[in-house]
Amino acid sequence: MQTLFYHKNAQRKVVIILINNSYKVTNIQISALQFFIISILFVVGDAILYVPSLIVQGSSHTIWIAGLIGIAEAVLLSLLYALVSKQFANKGFFPYLELTYGRWLGRVLFLLFLLYVMVDVILMIFEMGSFMVTVIMPETPLEAIIMVFLLVVIIGARLGLETLSRAAEVLFPWFCVFFFLLVCLNLPNAKFENMQPFFEGGIHAIFKGNISLASYIFESVILIVIFPHIREKDQATKAYIKGITIGVTLLVIISLLSLLVFGLSTLKMEFYPSYLLGQTLEFNFFSHVEVIMAVIWFISLFFKVAICFFVSAQGISQLIKIQDYRIVTFPIGIFLFALSFICIPSSMYLIHFINSTWLSYSVTYGLFFPLFLLAVELIRKSRKSHRVNGR
Repeated sequence: MQTLFYHKNAQRKVVIILINNSYKVTNIQISALQFFIISILFVVGDAILYVPSLIVQGSSHTIWIAGLIGIAEAVLLSLLYALVSKQFANKGFFPYLELTYGRWLGRVLFLLFLLYVMVDVILMIFEMGSFMVTVIMPETPLEAIIMVFLLVVIIGARLGLETLSRAAEVLFPWFCVFFFLLVCLNLPNAKFENMQPFFEGGIHAIFKGNISLASYIFESVILIVIFPHIREKDQATKAYIKGITIGVTLLVIISLLSLLVFGLSTLKMEFYPSYLLGQTLEFNFFSHVEVIMAVIWFISLFFKVAICFFVSAQGISQLIKIQDYRIVTFPIGIFLFALSFICIPSSMYLIHFINSTWLSYSVTYGLFFPLFLLAVELIRKSRKSHRVNGR
């Protein structure tokens, strides 16, 4: 029995080595600073355009309270994601699932997670196309806009995570400058009486508005796949927590500013209130100031979609055992392009889906999924310590 015991252990070690060699993650590395920047841009993403309108639908004048609760949630959720990510910091997400849950269950869990990521990509590329057709380029076909944007995303994903991270590092200062200008130029138009009455609607209204913000925070769980690629492991957790928290804070700032400038009645009628912040600015020597908001949104949206696309391509290549994920980028792009029109027939359907379905879908993967992974890991470690102490 003793020989058989060691033989089984030896077989398991061989499997671990083979899996780690097949899905090596150490060849792609980014710095903790780059991950911090990516986390901010990822959270801001597409949310900066819609969050003010979505939060105010539920929380009314208590949007600032819902936002403060959202910042606290961001800290707790990012801490949860960091704790989960530490379990596979040197393995990779997919190998970890296979080793922990077995080949079939691990693959099923990973496939379900990839479906969540790809659904998110479908929503975002359609959001981008719908915004462009509605506001900026009404005469351009929706299909052409989505195709061009998706092609740029595919090129970015094919260049790799390291290139995307360096590009984010270069564009992030411009993102900060434009965001600062948008806020500062709108401050003279802010009216603090638009925040009154305080605590309107009570706790129920605050909770309802906060849920809309939380649905976007949950999406940052996708970044756990990037976590093993961080070079400075000791700084990775801080970068994760700070990045997500700052990203949510920026969303709260833009939401509060929209309420102060437009008031509740106008904000409820506008689907793109953040973009309207730029349109309301007027200068004798400078027109189309709304391009400031467009630049902020395009920068954050591109990196969020590109990271999600990279995760999808890398994950599918690991599932079908292809060493180079770039091989599957164009097939995935064609697949997502087709699904964006099959699954989302119109902009009104997209709004209905986000308000009715996306929250429950997002909370499943953004809260319950990492809690499940962490609970299983704690049980495994507890049993392992009991066996060691028993011996």
